[in-house]
Amino acid sequence: MALLIPSYRSSASRMTSGERRLAQRLEANLQDDYLLWYDVPVGSKCLHPDFILLHPSRGLFVLEVKDWKLDTIQSVDPRSFEIATPSGVKRVDNPLYQVRNYALAICSLLEKDSALTQGSGRYKGKLSCPYAYGLVLPNITRRMFDSQPALAQVLEAHLVICKDEMTERIDAGAFQERL
Repeated sequence: MALLIPSYRSSASRMTSGERRLAQRLEANLQDDYLLWYDVPVGSKCLHPDFILLHPSRGLFVLEVKDWKLDTIQSVDPRSFEIATPSGVKRVDNPLYQVRNYALAICSLLEKDSALTQGSGRYKGKLSCPYAYGLVLPNITRRMFDSQPALAQVLEAHLVICKDEMTERIDAGAFQERL
């Protein structure tokens, strides 16, 4: 079982329902050698990615969870989304753009430590472990996602985990492969 920092017990009350569901799936379906962080401040700008995952051989993963439903999303473009909120329509960054920026900020911080960077060659000074980022849509199934051409144009499908790809019954291997 993966280790979540801070613990699920102490974090659950401030998590959205989608974040709670993902935290449970991560803890249950990842091995002991994964470290998981929930909503920790990163860098001088105190960015708050929803989840940061670290595995000794698979590297660093940054995940952003959006508890949106299809009817929450009013319009999309490559840089931003308009979403319906109780206080009206709000413009927010494209969540993949947002989580990509989180991942790059984390890499930039880690690259300040020479022990964590490539020592020579083409990637000298770059992070020595792989990194990736993704979006989790816990209220939208893959079929719903695929049925929305506008979403597919601005969200790369292979970077999105949908509701039906993180159920309680999902096989741990299939879940890790999706990650």
